[in-house]
Order: sequence, then C-alpha cells, then structure tokens
Amino acid sequence: MLALRKSFSALFITSLLFTGSVATLPAARAQIPEAPADSLSRTNILLQDELYFGRSRPGGIVSEEQFQRFLRNVVTPRFPDGLTVVDASGQFRGSNGTIVREPTKVLILIYPNSPAKRRAIEEIISLYKTQFQQESVLRVTSVPVRVGF
Repeated sequence: MLALRKSFSALFITSLLFTGSVATLPAARAQIPEAPADSLSRTNILLQDELYFGRSRPGGIVSEEQFQRFLRNVVTPRFPDGLTVVDASGQFRGSNGTIVREPTKVLILIYPNSPAKRRAIEEIISLYKTQFQQESVLRVTSVPVRVGF
C-alpha cells in the first residue's frame, strides 16, 4: 500500500511538472492556405467542414423530407461539386443544463479555401438555425486536408 501511495505521489508530481511546462508554451495558430480561384482541378490541399444538424425542435422533429428539401434548396446550390450526409445519433447539454439526445445529420463538405465558401457555410448554419428553431449547429473544420481522386 505504501509503495502504491508513493507511485501515485510521483505520478502526481510528474503531471504537475509537465502541466506547468506546457502552460508556458506560446500559443500556436494554424495558417490556412487560400486556394487560387482556378486551382480546384490542380490542387489536393483543401478544407473539410463537418456540420452537425440536430433534428429535434420545438413541437417535433425535422423530418427526412424537410431535411432533404433544405439540402436541395440551401446546401447543394452553395456546394454543387459534392457533399456527404451521414445519419447519426447526437447528444449535447442544452442551454438549460439538460442532456438532449436527438437524431442528427452530419454534413461533410470538402472545398478549396476561399472567403465565398466560408461565407456559404455560415449562411447554411444560419438558415438551418432559423428555419428549424435550433440553438446551434456544431461546426468542425479540419485544415488542411489532402485528398485525391
């Protein structure tokens, strides 16, 4: 038992030393290269966004038909070159503190970095939140991603 306590003490002290040294490291910021307007066919360094659309809403759920209409009318015109949608089960803590479980659609977009495409994603998120009374849409951006066709 004494040996176990000494091991935990050593581990605790080591973790404090490690944490202290990490806390003093300068913050790093990722540099995201912008793709030239005509380079989609030549480059394989792109951005990837995953958007998590919860489907629960006040008074019901966003139906499959409603989501497909949103995809057709809002998302596809902004990203006509392609996208992927995955069905998922989500969970989050709502603003009122309760855990909410809901069916979710994950939209995966891979695109050249440009102000227009980043703005298009912000519009998609805003329109979904407004149309389906959502608190938020989770956005995960991976930079850069290397792709090949």
